[in-house]
Amino acid sequence: VVLRVDPAAWDLKVLTCPEQKVERGLEAWDWCRRFGLVAAINAGMYQADHRTHVGYCKIDGQVVNPGTNDYLSAAAMDPVDPADPAFRIFDLDEIALGEVAARYRTVVQNLRLIKRPGDNRWQNSRENWREAALGEDYKGRALLIYCHSKLPMHEFNTILLSLPLGLVAAQHLEGSGPANLWIDHPGVASLDLPGGKRSGLPLPNILGVAPRHPQASE
Repeated sequence: VVLRVDPAAWDLKVLTCPEQKVERGLEAWDWCRRFGLVAAINAGMYQADHRTHVGYCKIDGQVVNPGTNDYLSAAAMDPVDPADPAFRIFDLDEIALGEVAARYRTVVQNLRLIKRPGDNRWQNSRENWREAALGEDYKGRALLIYCHSKLPMHEFNTILLSLPLGLVAAQHLEGSGPANLWIDHPGVASLDLPGGKRSGLPLPNILGVAPRHPQASE
């Protein structure tokens, strides 16, 4: 399942339990209900405390986790300079994380799946899992991706790149049980989304989609 999001019509928001003063994590559908979102997916993996994002995380200009690691992908939203793209996945072996953080108010560091402009960077492995991922297409639109079938990530990337998505970059958000995508929009209400079921598993951080303009409908 791939949800394509045009950042000109929709806001991409990273929400976390500590920032929203939510004591425990919420299921994806509950994040949508409480915060007026039309979709929610994992924002990335989290630490053993079930609250803190793994890797650097800045939300709305506030650094919520200054810790960095060797993950080579950073999703950036809400640029300081309006001339910059509204949404961009950066390769951190091509640009320093500090430069990305200086240019964008929201930055989330995660594992890289696909390097710009469409290079499968995951090594061959027999390990497989269900996957929640974030992609960017050639027009700068965000792709919220959920695959219910368990696949090795190299094969998963190969499939994504073979689809007519115009995919140029992607990062891993979460795998297996915690991986979830919930879409709460009348245009897809009739779809039976494998990742859009109430799993009972609370998520401490999510990437949500909210209308930028009240009349937005697609």
